[in-house]
Amino acid sequence: MPALTGLVASAHAAGEPALERRVLGTDDPTEVASVIEAFVDRRLGPVADALFYRRSVGIVAGLRLGDGSQVVLKVHHWNAAAPRLAPVHQVQRELAGRGLPAPRPLVGPEPLGRGMATVEELVAGGRPEGPGPVVRRSLARGLSAFVDAAAPLVGRAPVGGPLMLREPGAPLWFEPHDVRFDFGATGTGAEWIDQLATQARRRLEPAGSDLVIGHFDWRVENLGFRGAEIVAIYDWDAVCAAPEPVVVGNAAAQFTADWTSGGADPLPTVDEMRAFVADYESARGRSFSTAERQVLDAANLSACAYGARCAHSDMVLRPEILDGAQPGWIRLLHERGSRALLD
Repeated sequence: MPALTGLVASAHAAGEPALERRVLGTDDPTEVASVIEAFVDRRLGPVADALFYRRSVGIVAGLRLGDGSQVVLKVHHWNAAAPRLAPVHQVQRELAGRGLPAPRPLVGPEPLGRGMATVEELVAGGRPEGPGPVVRRSLARGLSAFVDAAAPLVGRAPVGGPLMLREPGAPLWFEPHDVRFDFGATGTGAEWIDQLATQARRRLEPAGSDLVIGHFDWRVENLGFRGAEIVAIYDWDAVCAAPEPVVVGNAAAQFTADWTSGGADPLPTVDEMRAFVADYESARGRSFSTAERQVLDAANLSACAYGARCAHSDMVLRPEILDGAQPGWIRLLHERGSRALLD
């Protein structure tokens, strides 16, 4: 069995291949591998071997080409179209040129099946090592450096805003990022989550217009490390423009998370979220104002509520994957509640 076909088959055995059916129109491992390899062959050259295959928000394949180079192909299905992904690739390309550990974009965005495909060089990195506060400070410094490096691109690269900044009158929830979540079918029992999300939404409406470009999935899983040092930044389709407190409040809710590690609850505590904000303020060289802290708090509550709403969907529709454990997002939202994160 060819390498990529085998990896796709293993992924299918571990979980329902609904994403492949939606994006590529097939869940046959041989056909999925053929579509991916044909695209890469046409744009970069023949594929010699497969390194990994994963799916979550999109389909991701690590490949070794015939010339020995290693690349990562991602097929995006959610909130992804060329007008959005092209500016994201511009940001990624320019930040790579400015010394940030950004994989160099090679191809894309281009249509593939019902999705959009991009290819970038593979930049390897491991899991973080060191005491929790050391890694936390590294993550806070890294996000601050990202925002600073991207500052000249604000207004020049129209990457779009995060979905938590909704237009007044828009529905409370947008389409979930993963096809396994169904908010419409799981409303019962989630009313307390929706109430907190509505509070956050109301407080975010006057968030301000001073924008930065940030990474809205800034967490351990989407970064590569050498020790505690960040040496690779992944998941670039999460790049958006928003007020800086929104970027930081969102990151504080998830910076510890690595859902591939097998841990039951990789999310931070409320105290760890507060410490992350303090580390970020130290890295940027100034504290957030009272008004900015209120926006940061609302963005953090919004992120926690969305995570909890996804977790509630799993509790109703896929309880077997939780194995009786309380989802981390439910725990965190209960712990955080509606009280202020910051003084």
